Amino acid sequence: MGSVEGLLSWGVILRFAAIGTYAAAFISYAARLAVQKLKLDRAATALASLGVITHTAYLVTRWIAAGQIEILSREATGDVLSSYDRFWFMVSHPPYTNLFDALNFVAWAMMVCYLIIERKWGLRVVGVLAVALALVAMGEASLVTDKQIEPLVPALQSYWILIHVGMLFVSYSLFTLGAVCALLYLVRTGTASAVLGGVQAAAAALLLALVGGTRLLFGATFEMAPGWQHQIPSRLHSGKMLDVTTAVHVVPAGADKVVKFLTPVAGVGPFLLGAVVLFIVGAVVYRRERAQEQGVHARGYKLVAAGFALLTIGLALLVYRIVHSAEIVIPQGLQLAPGEHGPFRLSLASNYALGLIALVWGTTLGFLLTTPLRDRIAEGLPDPRKLEEITYKVIIAGWPLLTIGIVMGGMWANEAWGRFWGWDPKETWALITWVVYAGYLHTRITLGWAGKRPAAIAVFAFAVVVFTFMGVNLGLTGDGLHTYGSG
Repeated sequence: MGSVEGLLSWGVILRFAAIGTYAAAFISYAARLAVQKLKLDRAATALASLGVITHTAYLVTRWIAAGQIEILSREATGDVLSSYDRFWFMVSHPPYTNLFDALNFVAWAMMVCYLIIERKWGLRVVGVLAVALALVAMGEASLVTDKQIEPLVPALQSYWILIHVGMLFVSYSLFTLGAVCALLYLVRTGTASAVLGGVQAAAAALLLALVGGTRLLFGATFEMAPGWQHQIPSRLHSGKMLDVTTAVHVVPAGADKVVKFLTPVAGVGPFLLGAVVLFIVGAVVYRRERAQEQGVHARGYKLVAAGFALLTIGLALLVYRIVHSAEIVIPQGLQLAPGEHGPFRLSLASNYALGLIALVWGTTLGFLLTTPLRDRIAEGLPDPRKLEEITYKVIIAGWPLLTIGIVMGGMWANEAWGRFWGWDPKETWALITWVVYAGYLHTRITLGWAGKRPAAIAVFAFAVVVFTFMGVNLGLTGDGLHTYGSG
């Protein structure tokens, strides 16, 4: 195990090095965009490339460590492995089998795809958003407490995991970059800030409403599941126990299925609800002002800024409540799920929705900061036809990968569970994603649409991708076979 621990330790160092290099690349890309006289093209590209190299090395360490763990777990049970067996186990546990690794892998895939786009089309302006999104994904991964590598469960011990999951993640990365190019196209072609701001405000309100649920909307109460720490036996080390934090579950009266127990977080709900209301009002006002270009003087902008202020207070208070959580007492009359016990406290492990709230905060901040620079940004963008062409080519490259990934997933499901399709939430939303992008390609190829309408579809489709990847994983559509990370 010495070599495994050494690889994992090196991996931690490489991951932080990649994050630091990406941050430096983001600053270089942003400075180049803000002050066009600065000659930072080569420096920004070099930093992004160095970040990808470091990130690749990190993923390699995770992959090799996972393979060695798979081999050690078999040897611990007395299995005699051939050279072929050892080779297979070394490659059959890729670095995207849990939420932590998946987010890191998607960030890597997106940066690799971006550098290819930059080399082919020289579109460095995309680098600002590409690197920012990579940093967001890796930051979200940092909220995941279960970063340990354990041997795969039997259902995941298949070659399909290399094909099915890998293709889907690469397609998601391409769709992300396609949405970035589509958004820049809308800015370049003079789409009013009122339109972009209205969409941003409406999307922010919708996502916050989904995270908070009916209790937030009708009771101004934000709830989250407290966590409890316990130990589970390691599948790798016989007799060793692993510390795990899990959300609390209870058995409702007359039910035979456990549900997550939610407790109010004091003081957070009113701020989040206020942000939702101001975002909705801002979206409505922006819609009425969509024919005008008033920038930071628009009433919609001021409403979104006010909503952002409330969201900032609510997010800061939520983090404070989590960090300083006292022990939570389960109300009398509720039956805990079998085997669960206290003490119960608020924790990051059962509150990955914090990352979604932070995502809303970050995108809103980005809109507020870039609106005053709109004219300068638009002047630095390439010809609209070039942006439209890149959007189309990136999406048409990602759609076949999504198609093959879904088909391969059905074949894997038939192998593992005896059915090709079960309308699992992830399956359903993957199909919805496929239909939306098929609609984009249909409007482009068959109907001959061009301009702002297909660009708007590409941006909307990316929102569907985000929900498919994160919303379903975090249980916003209910529990399913692909639901992980929700606690």
